[in-house]
Amino acid sequence: MGVITFSREPCSGGTQVAEAVAAELGYRVVGKKTIEEVLIQYGFVGLRDAYDSKPNFWTRFDDETRQIVAMFDRVVLAMAKVGGVVIMGRGAFKVLERYRDALHVRIKSPFDCRVDTFMKRYGKADRALAEAALREADKLRASYLETHYGVRKDSCAGFDLVIDTGKISPSAAVPLVIGASRSVKGMAVRGDAGTTASIEVDRILLEAARSVLAER
Repeated sequence: MGVITFSREPCSGGTQVAEAVAAELGYRVVGKKTIEEVLIQYGFVGLRDAYDSKPNFWTRFDDETRQIVAMFDRVVLAMAKVGGVVIMGRGAFKVLERYRDALHVRIKSPFDCRVDTFMKRYGKADRALAEAALREADKLRASYLETHYGVRKDSCAGFDLVIDTGKISPSAAVPLVIGASRSVKGMAVRGDAGTTASIEVDRILLEAARSVLAER
């Protein structure tokens, strides 16, 4: 079973591509909510309190946040161990960078195209407000990746496949990702060493991941 990670610029069509790829391959989609469900089932009691705290959890970069991000990383590893997953966001491409059978995809699009999509999606008529909202979303994601994973803004070094949906439509991107995934799996050397099958995960966390995925 394969593993594909997706990093997506807001309003780039990345979620659409990821979900279509998962449906085509029969994989389960793993997003923020899925990871939260695994952690709660695992018994990580501090998660809900952190989310209810102010300011918003995702704008904070303190020790508590770093601890939770470390737990998120452990869930990503567990999901990859189970396999047959498309993991969206959460720095998964960095968490799984050492495993040669995982494909890492970046979906991007020109800012103006993303603004157009934002305005249509959310029914916004004021372009200046839409631009400001996207810039803030971009800033938060960039800060998250740089603070917790040391990834600089706009770096594509950690990705195997980068697709610009300003030139390649999301529907045309789907077969490109599927083909790349099959190529990665085919080129992986036989045996477990260096692949996601070799990941060591806490047994209870692994069972929690399997349980949550089984419900999807």
